[in-house]
Amino acid sequence: MQPGDTSARHGVSALPTVTPPGLLWLAGRRGCPFLLVPGLVPDGPETFARQLPLLRRFGDVTLMSYPRRHFDLDGTLATMQGLIERAANAGKAPVLVGTSVGGGFCVELLQRCRAAGVELPLTALVLISPMCSAGDLAPLLRRLLEPILTASDVPASHRAVERGRAFFRGLARKAGSPRSGREEGWTALVGRGRSMAAEDSRLKARIMATINAISPEGAVERCRALGELAGLDPSPRPAPLTRVPTLILWGSKERHTLDMNGPGPATLSRPDLACRYFPQVEVQWVYAAGGIEVPHASLVVHHQAFNAILRPFLTRCGRGSARSKGRLFQLARPALTGSAPASAS
Repeated sequence: MQPGDTSARHGVSALPTVTPPGLLWLAGRRGCPFLLVPGLVPDGPETFARQLPLLRRFGDVTLMSYPRRHFDLDGTLATMQGLIERAANAGKAPVLVGTSVGGGFCVELLQRCRAAGVELPLTALVLISPMCSAGDLAPLLRRLLEPILTASDVPASHRAVERGRAFFRGLARKAGSPRSGREEGWTALVGRGRSMAAEDSRLKARIMATINAISPEGAVERCRALGELAGLDPSPRPAPLTRVPTLILWGSKERHTLDMNGPGPATLSRPDLACRYFPQVEVQWVYAAGGIEVPHASLVVHHQAFNAILRPFLTRCGRGSARSKGRLFQLARPALTGSAPASAS
């Protein structure tokens, strides 16, 4: 998977700026590639900045970023599938990693492939705080999204988007301020030196720049893509989406972003239910040192807590991948346009 720019250096400051639409390829040390799918904001290089040194020990990494002036769900899923198939046909089935809405995109792609009778060739699947549909949002975010999805004209959608943009700017600013009690902010982590604080500042600036740069039309299309996600197949006996090893990670403080009683979280946070869709599933709740609660998809701030779980999982998957090294996949592409897949009987 080598769709775009390359870099052999590690660290946030080494990441080149990606002009969406963009795919950033980073060389790794071993033979198991990764496709990293971010949520709606920020872009992939910022979302996964502090997982890259770990992931690149196992293989090459491709990071996705979305266009800022438009968004097309079918095109995004087709890009994901094309990258996966290209790697698999070269004998290196990738690990697919999706966070937040990006996890929803992964689930949507797997469901569409299943409906088309095609098995997506993967080594493993990692879903981090997956948001599988608009129904998974916490009430406050659902209220912000609803006027965007239901607006009858573009100006009304734009006004709703600007209210939502102000909300996300506020979240980013709060993330950059020291916090009291048991919560950690960007600059309140124990053991942070000046270099880490400077890196925090750069990441925060890049995230804010992304939020500010997304056009109203692009923001509306991103939000409406969330409304297009079908969510999990609700039938009592759904067909598995993939049988590869699957890791689902939940922040221990998802409640500000997700409704944990929503259709996706209520199912995928329980191993006894998640295994219906992912037979080799492992579900874990993420806490930081000292039992500190971790918010939704907080990969940057709480990277140590997430990486401590990712590392052994990927090590196990790497051993399994080595046993099947050299296997080639020849696949037919399913159609990714049109209606969402029907529920399996």
